[in-house]
Amino acid sequence: MLRSLSSRLLLAFAFVIVLSLALSAIGTLFLLRDQQREAAEERVGRLAEPITLTVALMEEADVGRGEIQNAAIDYAESFDVRVLLVDEDGTVVVDTDSHLNGETVDLFQQAGLEVTRRGGAEFRMAKYAGSDEELLLFAPARESLQLSSNRLIQLQTVIYELEASGESSDAIAEIIAGLDPTEPRTLAVPTLRPLVAVSESEITSAWQDLIPQLSIAGGIALLASVLAAALISRSISSRLGRVTRAAHEMSLGNYDQQLDPRGDDEVGRLARAFNVMARQVSGSHQMMRDLLANVSHELKTPLTSIQGFSQAMEEGAIKSEEEYQQAGRIINEETQRMRRLVEDLIDLSRLESGQAVVERAPVDLDRVLRTCAGRFEWQLRESGAELHLDLGRLPEVEGDERRLEQAFTNLIDNAVRHTPEGGAISVRAAAENGVARVAVHNTGSYIPPDELDRVFERFFQLDRTRTRGAGGSGLGLAIASEVVQAHAGAIRATSDRQSGTEFVVELPVNGARSA
Repeated sequence: MLRSLSSRLLLAFAFVIVLSLALSAIGTLFLLRDQQREAAEERVGRLAEPITLTVALMEEADVGRGEIQNAAIDYAESFDVRVLLVDEDGTVVVDTDSHLNGETVDLFQQAGLEVTRRGGAEFRMAKYAGSDEELLLFAPARESLQLSSNRLIQLQTVIYELEASGESSDAIAEIIAGLDPTEPRTLAVPTLRPLVAVSESEITSAWQDLIPQLSIAGGIALLASVLAAALISRSISSRLGRVTRAAHEMSLGNYDQQLDPRGDDEVGRLARAFNVMARQVSGSHQMMRDLLANVSHELKTPLTSIQGFSQAMEEGAIKSEEEYQQAGRIINEETQRMRRLVEDLIDLSRLESGQAVVERAPVDLDRVLRTCAGRFEWQLRESGAELHLDLGRLPEVEGDERRLEQAFTNLIDNAVRHTPEGGAISVRAAAENGVARVAVHNTGSYIPPDELDRVFERFFQLDRTRTRGAGGSGLGLAIASEVVQAHAGAIRATSDRQSGTEFVVELPVNGARSA
C-alpha cells in the first residue's frame, strides 16, 4: 500500500494532522485547566449565599428543621452538590450524603479566612480533610445577611432553577412570594449554618469535562483534514503520475507526449519542462532518423558507382587504357565525395557539441570575403552567372578566421549551385551599431516561407526527388549556422519568388579595432 506516492503523502499528512491536533488539544487543556477549575469554584461558590439566605428566611418564618433539611436536600439534588447544616459549635447536624453527620468542621471558626472572588461571585472557601475524603467547603463571603433587592433577585433565580428541576418545596415558594423587594433588611444568622461541599478532586479535575467536547471537535477536524489531505495528495500524485506515464511512453519510443502545463507550482513547472524536453527529444529523434536516412541516401550513389566500376574492372568488362583511366577517375571522385561527407559530418558534430576549438583573434572580414568569392571564378565562367562584391569599410571581428572562411564559402557555394545560367550573385557587407552584417544573395531560387526555418538542417533538400550533385554534401548551411552561432552571431534566410534568396549573417564587432 505504501509503495504509491499518494499513500505515502496521505500517511504523512495524517501523521502531521494527528500530531498537530494532539499538541493543540494538550495546549488547550493546559491553558484552560486553571480556567475550568475557577469556573467550577465559581459555580459552587455562587450557591453558598442563596442557600444561607433560604435557611435564614425559613428559620425566621419558624419553619421546622425537617422542612429546612428537605430544602437542603432539594438544593443538593438540583445542583449536584452536598449541603451541610452546621450548628454554632461547628458540628454537622445534617449532611445530605450522611457521611459527616456528627463530625466537626471549623470553617466559620477560622479567623481571617480570605474572601475568594471568581468572576462576579464572592465566597469563602476552605479545605476539609476527613478520614476517607477531601472536600472543599463554601460559605457566604459575609457573616451578616443583607437581603437587598439584588440578593432577592439572585435568590429568586435559584428558586426558579429548583422549581424547574422539580425539587422546590412549597414552604420556600411561599416565603419568597411574601417578600417585598423594595424593603431591604438584615437577616439574623441562622442557627443552622449551611455549607456547600464538593469533592476537591471534582474541582481539580473540572478540566476533564472538556475532553469529550475536544474529542468530538478533534474527530471532526481530523476527518475533514484527512479528506482534504486525501484530495491534495491525490491531486499531486495524479499529476506526477501523468508525468511518470508520459516518461514511460517515451522510454518505449513514443516521443509525442505533452502534459497539461496548468499551474505555477513545482508540478506545473515540471510539466512545462517535460513538454520542452519531449519536443526536443522528439525533434532530436526525428533528426537522427532523417540523418541516417540522408546519410544512407548520400552514400548510396557514390558506393553504387564505385561498386559498378570496380566490378567491371574485376570482370574484365573494361579493357582499354582509356576506359581504365575513366573508371579510376570516377572512383576517385566518388571516394573524395564520400570523404568530404564524412569530414563535414565530423566537423558539424564537433561544432554542435562544443568540442571544436574556435580561436579568438582579430579577423579582417574584407579579406576573408574576397578570398571566399575568388574560389568560385571557374564555376561562374562555366555557368555564365555573375558575382558582385559590395563591401564597405569593415572593422575587424573577433573570431576564428578559418571557421569564418568555411561558413562564408558554404554560403557562396550554395548561392552558386542554385543560381541558374545567366543569373547574378551579390555579396554585400557593412558595419553599423557594433554589428557587421554580410548578405549573400542569388537570383533564380525560391524557398517557401514554411521551409525557411529548415534550410539549416542537415541534408535539407527543397526538392526531395532531386539527387544531390557532386558539388555539395548537404551539410554546408548547417555548418555555416553552427560557425556563426559559435561566434555569438545570428544567421537568417529570406526568399522572394521574384528577387530570389538571401542569407544574412550578423557578427558582433570588436570596437577597439577597425580596418
